[in-house]
Amino acid sequence: MIRKSLALAGVLGLIAGSAWATPDAASYTLQISGFVPTVCNANLDSSTVASQAGEVALGELNEFCNDGAGYQVWVDYSPSLAGDTLSVGGQQIVLDSSGTAMIDSAAGPNIASKTVLLDVPQNGVSGTVSLRVVTL
Repeated sequence: MIRKSLALAGVLGLIAGSAWATPDAASYTLQISGFVPTVCNANLDSSTVASQAGEVALGELNEFCNDGAGYQVWVDYSPSLAGDTLSVGGQQIVLDSSGTAMIDSAAGPNIASKTVLLDVPQNGVSGTVSLRVVTL
């Protein structure tokens, strides 16, 4: 809420040869409110990656969320990727057979960018990876 008081005291003016005085004080209250929608997203800046053995760069994970309670970033992946290791900003996450894993979280609003790597076994695999954000 914004409160502003204007004090006009002792203001004199001459109108048609006579003295004119304004009121001693004037005040008003101005209330402004607004609504900011919750926006949370996470994406990888690379959409297609060649399937090869070894460490494969999946791109940069770009996160944005303005939820005051925070959020979690989850990866959903093909069953063929179970047993592989995903590295998110240096944190190692072993992908299990569930097909989903939490890869990042924040306790409040956040903007972040992290490198994502997938360690593919020597025989190589193919699969898909998708991201989703869950607000807390």
